Amino acid sequence: MAEVHPSLPQMILDRANTSPHRVAFRVKRDDTYVDHRWSELLPRIEALAAGLLSAGTVDDGACITLVGNTSMASCLVDFAALRVGLKTVPVYASLLPEEVGYMHMDTAAQLIVVDDASQLDKVRAFRKGFTFFDRHYAPDALAVRARVVVIHPAGLAPADDWESLETLEARGRARRAELEGEVRRRASLVRREHVATFTYTSGTTGAPKAVIQTHDNMLAMLEDVGAARLLDDNVLTHGLFLFLPAAHSFGRMVEFAGPFFGAPLVMSSVPTLAADLVASRPGFFPAAPRVFEKMMAKVTSTIEGEKGLRRWMLDWALGVGRRAATHGKPRPVWLEAQRALADRLVLSKLRARLGLDRASVLLSGAAALRVDVQLFFLSLGLTVLEAYGLTETCPGLTINPREDVRPGTVGRAFSRCQLKVDADGELLARGPNISRGYLNRPEATAEAFDGDGWFRTGDLASIDAEGFVRVTGRKKELLKTSGGKYVAPLKIEAQLKRHPLVQEAVVLGDGRNYCTAMFALDPEILAVVAGREGIPADPSHPRIHDILKALVEETNAGLASFERIKTFRVSPGPFTVDGGELTASLKVKRHAVTRKHSALIESMYGA
Repeated sequence: MAEVHPSLPQMILDRANTSPHRVAFRVKRDDTYVDHRWSELLPRIEALAAGLLSAGTVDDGACITLVGNTSMASCLVDFAALRVGLKTVPVYASLLPEEVGYMHMDTAAQLIVVDDASQLDKVRAFRKGFTFFDRHYAPDALAVRARVVVIHPAGLAPADDWESLETLEARGRARRAELEGEVRRRASLVRREHVATFTYTSGTTGAPKAVIQTHDNMLAMLEDVGAARLLDDNVLTHGLFLFLPAAHSFGRMVEFAGPFFGAPLVMSSVPTLAADLVASRPGFFPAAPRVFEKMMAKVTSTIEGEKGLRRWMLDWALGVGRRAATHGKPRPVWLEAQRALADRLVLSKLRARLGLDRASVLLSGAAALRVDVQLFFLSLGLTVLEAYGLTETCPGLTINPREDVRPGTVGRAFSRCQLKVDADGELLARGPNISRGYLNRPEATAEAFDGDGWFRTGDLASIDAEGFVRVTGRKKELLKTSGGKYVAPLKIEAQLKRHPLVQEAVVLGDGRNYCTAMFALDPEILAVVAGREGIPADPSHPRIHDILKALVEETNAGLASFERIKTFRVSPGPFTVDGGELTASLKVKRHAVTRKHSALIESMYGA
């Protein structure tokens, strides 16, 4: 059993004091990753803690927002704020000013830390007042009075409404001795059962909800990850790759896992992910399924462009890898020999090209991982595990065990999580990692739990005799045709996304007499396919239509008659956060897609 810590900041402090020479962060400088050890960073955390307390009037247990991308600096601010008992509220960089403003109103945040000038612009905009979901919020209703702290102030003109993180840290360092007593007083008030952070759900259908996450919720999750033995010595040496934003509960768990397990956090970002993987070669790579899909698509597109003996070798090696991955253990001697040869000649080189040659574990979460994608990475000789959970479960409920990976399932429950399937097929859960509810939303909190305290996940699932869970769809996303038939879109969409050309697929048909599909294409793969076919990279080109038609026909062959896709349309461009079709965590906003592309959709139903 892992050590039981009384709070998140005490866990971080214990790590820094007991392992001062251990690497805390790996950060890219130019083209090289540089190590930063706890002995270097603990004084900075203490200085930042004092700096935050000297930034203005800051009540005990007040909220502080962290707006923007995740970096070593933002993590240090997070650690420092928790150190003095503040509740931290991470906010996605991609959100619009009014949504960011709403989060500040909802949490009554007293301090704001932003990434750069673009995020400061958002703060300046919502401070003038804003309207969100038909409600107006006046400027004087905001609790923020202190200057905004900017981590990367490049390009900003001096002004009275902001100061740099460097200035705050220097002030904290200068006043550290003066404020030492206050830092210790506030730290002494923090208890494991207290609220540590508010993490907002995506808000696919309405205003986002702030999930209440306590120190106990987060630490219980980390303790259960330790009990599942996901991280080995290789991970502790080569590090946890962190490109997911802290506003995503999955990314936040990785952030805290670094100090909890004593593993370096290898910092990256979405735009630089591919290059950073190759440069850092981490031991642990956590990502959403879309990232794994794009990685697979790039490899398979490259393979499709090869010819002759080289193409034969690639296909042969991946075929051997797949047979080995699906055979089960023990494998026959002849298959082990083939697998070793394929690995030496091809598979090891493919892993190295991806920067995953030192990765012990690839962890997929936040959405369903397609079976073909998981099998592809298993074929490469990589251990890719699918986990399942929600923001409300901080963030895990299940994990595939390393020694018994079962594609198509999300694994078994973590050690202290209890699961059961309700009479209507909904998965219910209990455990110390599960949130108590939502900030300022008593009705939503009441709806989230049944009368016996079981959390309603909103997902339809089954649990087999060995405890492995299969998630089959979202309860609220079931489509009901005009003929009264229920259709689970998730399983059909997963089939339609098998082709690397498809970025997203949305199945439609609620209240209609047949089902249809709306496709969005991946621009990079579209360019590759267009080049190979000798056509323009145009989503509406007849050849692209033919490729998608064949995909739909293949998918329909495995569906019941009422589930089959009768026709489809293609979005003129990819689905994006800025375009409104995706949440900040890259989930499809089904209602937004329906509204934005209503003309295309109606054209499939004779309008």
